Amino acid sequence: MGALEDDGLSTAGHGGPPLAAALPSTAAQAPARGAVAARAHALLEVLDRDGQPRQSTTVTAWPLRIGRALDNDVVLADPHVAAHHLVIEAAADGALALVVGDTRNGVQLGRRRLAGGASAALTAGAAEPIEFSAGRTQLRLRLPDQALPAELLLAPAAPLSRRAGPIVLTLVAVLAATLFATWLSTDPEAWPRAAGNVLLTNLAGGAAWCTVWALLSKTFTRQAHFGWHVRVFLIASLGLLVVNNLPPLLAFALSWPALSDFGFIGSIVVTATAFYFHLLAVEPARHRLLKWVAATCGAVGIALSLWFNVQRSDQYGDELYMSHLFPPALRLARPVPTDAFVGGLAPLEATLEKKAKEPARGDEGGRDEE
Repeated sequence: MGALEDDGLSTAGHGGPPLAAALPSTAAQAPARGAVAARAHALLEVLDRDGQPRQSTTVTAWPLRIGRALDNDVVLADPHVAAHHLVIEAAADGALALVVGDTRNGVQLGRRRLAGGASAALTAGAAEPIEFSAGRTQLRLRLPDQALPAELLLAPAAPLSRRAGPIVLTLVAVLAATLFATWLSTDPEAWPRAAGNVLLTNLAGGAAWCTVWALLSKTFTRQAHFGWHVRVFLIASLGLLVVNNLPPLLAFALSWPALSDFGFIGSIVVTATAFYFHLLAVEPARHRLLKWVAATCGAVGIALSLWFNVQRSDQYGDELYMSHLFPPALRLARPVPTDAFVGGLAPLEATLEKKAKEPARGDEGGRDEE
């Protein structure tokens, strides 16, 4: 009877049916599951590039040997992993230690690089799983006392009309803003042709742009996320229309040339932000790194623009003078009398004479030779 009970079976009498057959399946399997849970010391996961587990191994005894040879407890098919790459050992008090084997590549444990033959104590009672790398393989060790992350809510799939509604509204706003910007910068006679060319160019370019990003998302995440890229493109296009046309319009209306002189900063910020959200669909697990990449690209773009402006015109602004002319009805600033305007030009005479006497760039070497 004792032997039968240890195997999870019992008899009601000689020749009677097993008790497991008369009980529900969940009750019959509960002792077996409990025994497996009691034997599980840890769970080792092999992660993919997105940080998701692609292979899991239940650790039932220490030490745990990891490497490329077949006699390891966990065999990794990674050419950058040694035959016996590392061992995770447990001391008498239950403390774990990672011991690196005979390997030239070592083990990356957090920010530490452990060479062959080195060892490191693994944090006891850590709230988060322990992550380390062997070769190009990312590994994660989960201990029994580490709580799992909270369950994420599965967002219900919205109907097509509800998902397409914001996209259509944004598209209409982009088209209206594009037509308005074309009307402001084009003569009335040439406006229909210019509007048609701009719309066709933007639609074709936007479709190609979103398709390329969707292919990248499909390659790296196995999902195209085409709708996401379309929304990012439309919102970025609307933002670019605003930052490219509103500052010149306000500069003309209020006589504030600095608004259009540094309007390129807004364009760079919008472009860097759109770049971040496009990349977020390609590398969703690295959103913090992508924020730094987008911010760095934006800062470098602004710095280079300022440097090129100084090299071209000896000033940080993008324009030598305010050249945007809009309908006179949009001007809000008071007109400047002719005498006051001419008087304001007098201080420029000395500056212009000084500039005229300076040699043109690229001519200094020629004059020295002469």
